[in-house]
Amino acid sequence: HEGLADEGDVCEFGVAQGATSALLANEIRSTTKTLWLFDSFAGLPKPSAKDQLKDDIFRLGSIERYEGEMRCDSREVEHRLAAIGFAPERYQIRAGWVQDTLREENGPARVSFAYVDFDFYEPILYTLEYLERHLTPNGRIVVDDYDFFSTGAKTAVDEFVARHPDFELIKPEAWAGAFCVLRRRSVS
Repeated sequence: HEGLADEGDVCEFGVAQGATSALLANEIRSTTKTLWLFDSFAGLPKPSAKDQLKDDIFRLGSIERYEGEMRCDSREVEHRLAAIGFAPERYQIRAGWVQDTLREENGPARVSFAYVDFDFYEPILYTLEYLERHLTPNGRIVVDDYDFFSTGAKTAVDEFVARHPDFELIKPEAWAGAFCVLRRRSVS
């Protein structure tokens, strides 16, 4: 809610069936913010060397076997947003790999809140670097699956924070789940 007062749009990276998309849409309903939704809709990408299996959530036995898993249809997202009455002109669905669909010339200029749930190192790091350039002063980034499933999410976040010390890494109590929040440190 702190970022909602800032000008800037709301983004979700890793949309799946759109449950979180509908939640975010409901939260920004009374604003003029656009909801940007990024997903391959082709499942998980090929894991990098920095993606090691930490929690075998589908019992597949190796991280390589997760490539293509978690595939969803973008129409599910559209149906969820229609079900809550969120107008199509209020959102942008960008289907494809984030490295191909999120560019300076066609992405959100200002972001007040971002939810990142890409699971693997490369798409998370790419997204964080984009957000670093576009996040509003009070904006927040939530990265899901921090230190869960693949080591890639934690590695990407930790490397990003090491390169950008103006960002603070906030980890919840263990009972709250496996995620973290990134926010710019206050300037004194």
